[in-house]
Amino acid sequence: MSSSTPPPDSDVSASQGQSGSLGDQGETADAAALPQGGPPPALTGTEQRAAEQIFGDRLPLATRYVAHLCSTGIEHGLLGPREIPRMWSRHVLNCAVLATELPSGATVADVGSGAGLPGIALAVARPDVIFQLIEPMERRVQWLDTVTRDLGLDNVTVIRARAEEVADEVMADVVTARAVSALKKLLPLTAPLMDDGGELLLLKGRSAAQEIDAAAKVLKKYRLRRPQAELLGEDLLDEPTTVVRIPRR
Repeated sequence: MSSSTPPPDSDVSASQGQSGSLGDQGETADAAALPQGGPPPALTGTEQRAAEQIFGDRLPLATRYVAHLCSTGIEHGLLGPREIPRMWSRHVLNCAVLATELPSGATVADVGSGAGLPGIALAVARPDVIFQLIEPMERRVQWLDTVTRDLGLDNVTVIRARAEEVADEVMADVVTARAVSALKKLLPLTAPLMDDGGELLLLKGRSAAQEIDAAAKVLKKYRLRRPQAELLGEDLLDEPTTVVRIPRR
């Protein structure tokens, strides 16, 4: 199963710095040449209902996060300017719908956090969950630090590192990732961060089923169960989110 307009699937690992960023600007681009952002889009009727249900009384905080994405997020090249009109639907709500799948008190590692998708969106929705945002690129780490401080998210820690560099330090109940890499390349980055009773919840797109088939050997290597592709938010979003769920054996 898959969403009709999913996040794009990258075939580049987080260790190469394409961490959850959907913009088209390189890390070495001159800041003056980066596209300028704009005001955040207004919530449509469907988006409003979904946002109210997902974020509750923290919706103003989510709105502030969207304002960051549409302004400094664009200026820093974390997302492309064409994403502004669909920032709520395609990005923030697409990620935040995963909030209902997180156990209370859990620790979540977000690999290749980039623009904080899904990590910050989930941290806003679930203040009872601890988030570790793992991102190797300095400029993105600085942006994540600035945004989490501005939002007052005391349940978030930003870690500047490649995922493989913190495999001996991070033991999370849930590991997430979005638009980082194809599944067979993503598993070696995410599986080592998962605690014994944990699971991977990976946001994927149209290629989810094919990626699962292509990752069969890697799944056995890391002693993971057969992944299940699930649709989330069918009753909330115009375009549901596809998540690949992979528990340990």
